[in-house]
Amino acid sequence: MVGEGEQPRARIVRPVRWERLRADEAEREIRRRLEIGDPIITDHAYDRMAERGGERLLDADVLRILHQGSVRQAPSKEPNGWSVTVERRMAGGRDAGVVTVIVHPGDDLIVVTVEWMDWRIR
Repeated sequence: MVGEGEQPRARIVRPVRWERLRADEAEREIRRRLEIGDPIITDHAYDRMAERGGERLLDADVLRILHQGSVRQAPSKEPNGWSVTVERRMAGGRDAGVVTVIVHPGDDLIVVTVEWMDWRIR
């Protein structure tokens, strides 16, 4: 709590370790990049969004997943950055995932595909 006349303390944020990205760092970096601009959504992702079993996922759903979802598995190194799956429970109780590449170096996010995470049990 900040008293009268006191300055609030600056929040210390550890820099991203690009050589060995962790899930929490990936989430933080995705959210930071979303403040800069929208992700690049590939044609493949749009095709998958359209065919997801009658329960179509929309651009707004993808953005909601990226803004509010969780990275539950360790990111995997790609030639142009790090690949992560951001997961979120959707209305209706299904879990959806957005496979995203965090481009490094740069500030781009590339949505590679969109999937229902519970597809194996349906």
